[in-house]
Amino acid sequence: MQSATDPTDLRVDEDGFVALVAPDAYSGFVDEDWELEDLLARFVEQMNCEVLFIAYPGPDDANAALELSPQAPSAMRRQATGVVTVGEDGLWLTDYTQLTMAAQFADESALSRYAQRLPVEPGGERVTARDPKVPGRLFSRQ
Repeated sequence: MQSATDPTDLRVDEDGFVALVAPDAYSGFVDEDWELEDLLARFVEQMNCEVLFIAYPGPDDANAALELSPQAPSAMRRQATGVVTVGEDGLWLTDYTQLTMAAQFADESALSRYAQRLPVEPGGERVTARDPKVPGRLFSRQ
C-alpha cells in the first residue's frame, strides 16, 4: 500500500527520476508493447494536462534526498519547473518504474507501493526541481 507522508524522507528514485503525479486525473496507459518514444510522448501529454511532473536529475543522483520547500528557489542553470493540478486524491511522489508499468498495463496504478503523498491541498501547484548538488532547496512548490 502507499506510504504515509513523510516529507523528511523524500528521494530521487533508483533510476534517477523525480516523478510527481495527481492520480485522479493521470492517464498513463500507452500499450502493452510500448516503445520509449511512445512513453515519452505520453509523459509530455500528461505534463501538458498538468497531472504529471517528471524530471531526470540522472543516475548519479539516484536515491538522493529531496527537500520539500513551500518557496520557489531562485532561478539557476540546472532546474525544471512545471505545474500540476492536484485533485482530491492528492499529489504523490512515485517512481519511473511504476510509470512504465502503468504505461504497459491498463489496470496498473501510477502509484508505486512506496509512493508518498505530499502535504498539498487540491489546486494548482507550481513545482521546481533543481540540481541536488547546489546548496539550498532541491524541490519546491508554490
